[in-house]
Amino acid sequence: MIEGIRKMLAAACNILLPSVCIVCGRKLLLNERHICLNCRMDMPLTYFWNMPVNPMSDRFNEVIQKDLDSAPEKREIYARAAALFFYKRESQYRKIPYFIKYQGGIRAAEHFGRMLGKKLAASNIWNDCDLIIPVPLHWTRKWKRGYNQAEIIAGSIAATMNIPIRTDLLKRRRRTITQTKLDIEGKAKNVAGAFEVTETAAELMKERPDIRRIVLIDDVFTTGSTLMACFTALRTVFPPDVRISVATLGFVGEG
Repeated sequence: MIEGIRKMLAAACNILLPSVCIVCGRKLLLNERHICLNCRMDMPLTYFWNMPVNPMSDRFNEVIQKDLDSAPEKREIYARAAALFFYKRESQYRKIPYFIKYQGGIRAAEHFGRMLGKKLAASNIWNDCDLIIPVPLHWTRKWKRGYNQAEIIAGSIAATMNIPIRTDLLKRRRRTITQTKLDIEGKAKNVAGAFEVTETAAELMKERPDIRRIVLIDDVFTTGSTLMACFTALRTVFPPDVRISVATLGFVGEG
């Protein structure tokens, strides 16, 4: 009875305010959410969640290596990396992160976060994660936008994988300019030192010395500079034997 009423209300809403596919713009059917079946079937999935070494992890570890080159005494575990789909400027799928970030797509962020969470949960490479941390947004941007897209995505991943999410361990200490039009070097300089850990992070490490796998979550991986800035901040508390890996919805690369 209740399910029948829910479907009737959904149908009425769909007539009055029809939902459309984020990717192709086609009107969605009642059993479709945010993306039509055709676009979902054609989504350029990376399958990185099944690859301990892949183009995204190599790119991120290259960024880490640059930091290690300046401090030979440092040691790091190879960081894992995974994304749901390939992100290309000419691809219609680029509309997904844009919609989530700039058009109030909170429900879409939850939807695609769950999609990625299911992939990670089913992988024997990622099913040993202890903690999920989203890339923080500066409070002024969060106030203006109303939400942090990385936090929404991370929340869905955490719920799907049954892993704790912590938004109180890492904070953005200063507002940075948008990364969109910056080159690789400019992006790295823009976010260098932009993040710091909180006192809570140090307390957690004392309380939970068993933590060995942390996953940083963002919406899109481009050069890895933002995630590296977060990685560097977390390393001030979490020692090298704690693997810090990254996961995003989109990966800017060849697919």
